[in-house]
Amino acid sequence: MVISSVPKALPSAPEAADSFVRKRLSLRHLRVLQALSEAGSLGAAADALHVTQPAVSKALSEIEQGLGQTLFVRRGRSLRATALGERLIQLAKKLDADLHRGGGDIASIVRGASGELLIGATNAALPQVLPDAMAAMKLEFPHITLSVRTHALTGLINELREGRLDLVVARIRPHEAPPDLEPLCLIAQPEVAAISTVHPLAKTSHKLGWDTLNQQAWIWPLPGTRSRSLQDRLWHDMGQTLPTNLVETGDVMLTLSLLKRMPILALLPQHVAKLAAQNGIAKILPLEADLGLADLTLWHLREPQSEVVERFKQLMLEASQKLG
Repeated sequence: MVISSVPKALPSAPEAADSFVRKRLSLRHLRVLQALSEAGSLGAAADALHVTQPAVSKALSEIEQGLGQTLFVRRGRSLRATALGERLIQLAKKLDADLHRGGGDIASIVRGASGELLIGATNAALPQVLPDAMAAMKLEFPHITLSVRTHALTGLINELREGRLDLVVARIRPHEAPPDLEPLCLIAQPEVAAISTVHPLAKTSHKLGWDTLNQQAWIWPLPGTRSRSLQDRLWHDMGQTLPTNLVETGDVMLTLSLLKRMPILALLPQHVAKLAAQNGIAKILPLEADLGLADLTLWHLREPQSEVVERFKQLMLEASQKLG
């Protein structure tokens, strides 16, 4: 028998770190990192986890020794994560969200449902595209739970990254598109001017110009929003002063309700305006009014999606094409 005199090669630092993360990094470790990030100190993290401070120190030391890297540096009385620490904290949040999500899926199956689809959406998707796709989804999967969140876009994108949403439907301009997310363009949405059918001017046979319309009541985007700055700029470019008779809101459903109830005008995404016209709520005016906002797009993480998510994407695309 020949015994080699060549010593066995030790794993390199990157290989050792990869092995530690895949084989030895535990949920306990990740929860400690998340607590340290949120609490900012060993003592506060220990309190949040209901363990002793030495236990937190031990867990942190195990990770740093396993990786051969420092994860937190002390700044005064608080701790600040290094770049590697931040990446592991992101992983911790993602896994925590996945576990929470998995628990919800299991609970829905136990109570007789067949899983859950979590959707984030901004206003532009709510009047027709999203409801049409949801109705079609329920026909195919009657026992799936469809859950929709509609708060601020930044929060929706963060929840998508953390695994607390499957999809987000929103208008994001190309140069602002998150590079870590996969887009699916659904429908172009140029704005058009719409006037309430109960407005006296809606019945006139004369072509209405901006000078006349500017004296009427308008629904206007909320101050501080991109839509508001673009609409203000459009009025400035047309040489018009801003209307003084305004209702300010960012809620498209409230906008449609107001158009139904009072003599007022609004700029609406074209497909929303068509829906309002089909229901006798508003009349689309033949005026140039595009704000240059982005197309309605469906976003998800750049990773393989479940069959349920893929099917819903297809139904969203089909619902959008019907409006084209």
